[in-house]
Amino acid sequence: MPNLLRPVALATATFLAACGARQGNAPAPGAVETPPAIQAATAPTPPTLRLPEDVRPTKYAIVLKMDPKAESFEGTVDVMLEVAKATNIIWMHGKGLIVKEATLEQGGVTQTLKASSSGEDFLGLTLAKPLAVGGAKLHLTYTGTASERETSGAFRVNEGGDWYIYTQFEPLGARRAFPSFDEPGFKVPWQLTFHVPEGNVAVTNTPQLADEKGADGWHIYRFAPTQPLPSYLIAFGVGPFDFLPARDAGQKQVKTRIITPRGRASEGAWAAKVTPEILERLEAYFGIPYAYEKLDVLAVPLMGGAMENPGLVTFNSRLALAKPEEDAVWRQRAFANVQVHELAHQWFGDLVTLAWWDDLWLNESFASWMTPRIVETYQPTWDAPVERVQSRNDALDADSLVAARFIRQPIQNAGDIQNAFDGITYGKGSAVLAMAETWLGRDVFQKGIQRYIRAHAGKNATAKDFLDALSAESGKDVSQVMNSFLDQTGAPFITATLLCDGGKPRVALTQQRYMRLGSKAPEAQSWKVPVCVKYPGAGKEATACTLMTEEKAEIALTEAKACPAWVFPNADGSGYYRMRLAGDAHAKLMKSGLSKLSRAERVVLLSDSLALAKAGLMPAADALPLLTGVAEDPDRQVLEAGLELMDLVSSRLLPEAQNADRARYVRDTFGPRARKLGFKPRAGESEDLRLLRPRLLELAGNEGDDPKLIAEARTLADQWLKDRKAVAPDVVGAVLAIAVEHGDAALHTKLMEALRGEQSRYQRQQLLGGLSHATDPKLVKANLELLLDPKQDMRENLWLLMGASRDPRTRDTAVEFLKTNFDTLVGTDDKPGLLPEGMGSRLPYMGAGYCDASKRQEVAAFFEPRVGKVPGSERVLRQVLEIVDQCIALKEAQGASIGAFLTGKPAKTPQAPPAPR
Repeated sequence: MPNLLRPVALATATFLAACGARQGNAPAPGAVETPPAIQAATAPTPPTLRLPEDVRPTKYAIVLKMDPKAESFEGTVDVMLEVAKATNIIWMHGKGLIVKEATLEQGGVTQTLKASSSGEDFLGLTLAKPLAVGGAKLHLTYTGTASERETSGAFRVNEGGDWYIYTQFEPLGARRAFPSFDEPGFKVPWQLTFHVPEGNVAVTNTPQLADEKGADGWHIYRFAPTQPLPSYLIAFGVGPFDFLPARDAGQKQVKTRIITPRGRASEGAWAAKVTPEILERLEAYFGIPYAYEKLDVLAVPLMGGAMENPGLVTFNSRLALAKPEEDAVWRQRAFANVQVHELAHQWFGDLVTLAWWDDLWLNESFASWMTPRIVETYQPTWDAPVERVQSRNDALDADSLVAARFIRQPIQNAGDIQNAFDGITYGKGSAVLAMAETWLGRDVFQKGIQRYIRAHAGKNATAKDFLDALSAESGKDVSQVMNSFLDQTGAPFITATLLCDGGKPRVALTQQRYMRLGSKAPEAQSWKVPVCVKYPGAGKEATACTLMTEEKAEIALTEAKACPAWVFPNADGSGYYRMRLAGDAHAKLMKSGLSKLSRAERVVLLSDSLALAKAGLMPAADALPLLTGVAEDPDRQVLEAGLELMDLVSSRLLPEAQNADRARYVRDTFGPRARKLGFKPRAGESEDLRLLRPRLLELAGNEGDDPKLIAEARTLADQWLKDRKAVAPDVVGAVLAIAVEHGDAALHTKLMEALRGEQSRYQRQQLLGGLSHATDPKLVKANLELLLDPKQDMRENLWLLMGASRDPRTRDTAVEFLKTNFDTLVGTDDKPGLLPEGMGSRLPYMGAGYCDASKRQEVAAFFEPRVGKVPGSERVLRQVLEIVDQCIALKEAQGASIGAFLTGKPAKTPQAPPAPR
């Protein structure tokens, strides 16, 4: 599932539950109907993280009775068990489930089990007579809840006046839909049957076997058993769906469909077109046909990304669906890229599954790496190789924190599992795989992947299994390189010195950990790093490579006849490290080599210049001319990479008195190009211009306060409110952002009125995106009140809170709202909060924009007493506090240099960069 993220699939069983949803005096979620006194006396001690190994499932049959209009549902679960060790208690996962009946049959004897909910996630089933080693069959009848608050587990959404139930089980959501052994290592077949009201249909991972009319207006859908799957890859949907057939896909001509809310099938045309094309390219790469019996793509409102469930891939509906008049280039590219990611998982993550969550990177890093590998030939104009380098830069940015996660992070609690879905797992893991591929060679790397999948198809595997396959195929010790990146945080910082003494040109390399100002260096670190240097050879550019295994190394430039005019020590941008050219090598590169660099290499150079400034190794005034220089660059990718240097003129780093200087610089630098592009696309213009336009408009309009763009955005916003076709889909977001940021209470009132009356979720999300740019604290408070309104959907409105926290003018308002309403949002021991599960751990990020010691202290003082109550938030808080520390240090070290650059006046106290560390 992308950074976004994922869920998934079962022999019929007797359905024993009564009709209708539970109402009235039902026990609280998570309770079991056993007298409290007995519970207190007999409740066993639950596991702390992982289930014991004494009992394992071998097959599930689940029957669910679900009405999307009702919050409660009923179910039965039959689990075939293998008992490895005699025991009188079976531990499973079950969260918010009410067990009505529990029996177990072994050796022809059936006994009743006593059920107890122990802790938040575990279900204990106690037997009077201990289980013997061997097979057994467990039968459970229970009720559960399809929440209107969550976007995980089984959750409900009202879309267009119809109710639907959807699922998102990765990583810990299956336990909220049915009692199960909810860990990835338990990979077994499942079979699902659904009882749903007439007018609704059910879909799941496998093809439908039967469609029967039930009693009292209910309908029964029975589905084929799955191949072996872990619980988190089971998925289903219930509701009045529409179906858009795509062409049969792949070597086995698999039936392929796009499944949408009622009345929206035509909006899936792009998804139907590209999904079979992508599947077939992946089959060609893996050399193995798609393994599952069908391929459905289910559009899910409010889902946070996409999920690779075999046979039923789920997608956020805004990503998967669009009316022709509302569609945009970014949306089509985003869907195709994410679909490559999700379908790559069908082999790497589904056919071969991780054994435990510490190897989540095996799934996510691989699918992220695979995306540009497929797209570069599937859609060559989309610049996938350069996009890959942009992702590498983002990962290096996240990895600059001492508090960053390992790629293969040890899992000590449920919060560690939730935290594993971050930029390190996806971005850093992907970049390290790309580096390994370059080192080993594309053909060898591909054959190693195919070897790994053939060896472990249908089973679980570990990082060692994967690295062993690459080593066997390549004849190299891949583990020594990969493990040095997998099992420690941070990235190498390589200093390259060009040496030409004695007539033998070479590059001397030294490595240490890259550290930003404001972070405290841990103990010395080193990596096994493949390094390739590009340089001018005999009539063409040449490359020299080495595997750097120690602190120092040298690379001979054997194809240089004399001392080369320049060197670039990260050929193709494939190395996962920051680089610095020592001596006069940087000046030589800028003078003689810049035009010789590929676009990907230019993107690396821009990113590493920003990194040097943030490390205090380059004055900001020396790095910022690069930003000015790319403002008119015709290459979108180079310009967007250059825009990352805007971090050095962030308002956080400047006194308020210099905000006008900053706005003038942005306006003068980017305003002319933004005004030339304008808000209206032109016939025949490139897709790159359509992608670049909103970025430059919002930059010049909001960061540069460009009066022409502001006035035009206000006019267009009013026109759009009257006629949704008045503004091109590509720029609606930019128009509303500029208009609202420079707007007034009257415009805010119009947007609020439109939001309350808007039936289209897509357009509500556009309105919310605009409202999130309000800068008047009074208007921000009005926005935030929507989060407390029981008539509003918190899942839809949440970004109003996060949006307010990103702007220094409104950050304090957002943080004060959070402080005042923390318990209401996150919940207490006896009352659930309004936020979706898992979102509470992200709340410390609201303080990440601060850049002064007093605000840092406030953030720490508020969150530190609360992190123990919100799993996963402790690590997030450590990262946020380090981000603030880095900003404070950068402001102190580079503030004068930045100010001098903006005013064109020398700094009062010129600063020389410190010596290399």
